[in-house]
Amino acid sequence: MRTHGAMIALLVGCAGAPAPVAGPEATLEAYTEALRAGDARRLYALLDPATQEAVPFEEFAATLESNRDELAERAQEVEDRVKADEVVSRAEVPLRDGEKAILTLEHGRWALLGGVLDAPALQTPLDAVLALRHAVRRRSLRGLDRVLGREARAALEDERRRFLEETADSLDLEVEIQGNEARVRLTGGRVIRLVREAGEWRVVDVE
Repeated sequence: MRTHGAMIALLVGCAGAPAPVAGPEATLEAYTEALRAGDARRLYALLDPATQEAVPFEEFAATLESNRDELAERAQEVEDRVKADEVVSRAEVPLRDGEKAILTLEHGRWALLGGVLDAPALQTPLDAVLALRHAVRRRSLRGLDRVLGREARAALEDERRRFLEETADSLDLEVEIQGNEARVRLTGGRVIRLVREAGEWRVVDVE
């Protein structure tokens, strides 16, 4: 119940936000302009402190110089996505039980992605993957442990642990949507295939 209480407090806090939150468009515009100009200093200034600490400026500038053509294409792709309003801003809030609440920036407000209180919305492929992770983590497979033999239980537990590790960082999951089918690439490289049924995304296979 503590986690649910924290989730409710989070929702109330989001709903009561007094002012709109700026999206990433201004930063992305600065990013594309610096890429086209080949301005390593401006690009380096846009990196987060942890990345700057891990990558010296000289190494960053050398990488930029050796990949100019590819980065120019990337700048155009980013610009096209901004114009098409395809930019998605997400944030993670760690909860006490080890799970994370995922929020997305919509119309200047942070909104919780998916459902709460064990009633997940499945409006996106990522919603479905996170709902599956939630069920696996809580062992929401009634009676399964009771009927499985020791070896089968051990194999299932190994698979469960692997899946939780591969979905721990939701921001690292890559989503590809084609019509009513989608693929979500996990951190470990495996792929979850999904289909949209009656307006909701459902998992059909893990490759």
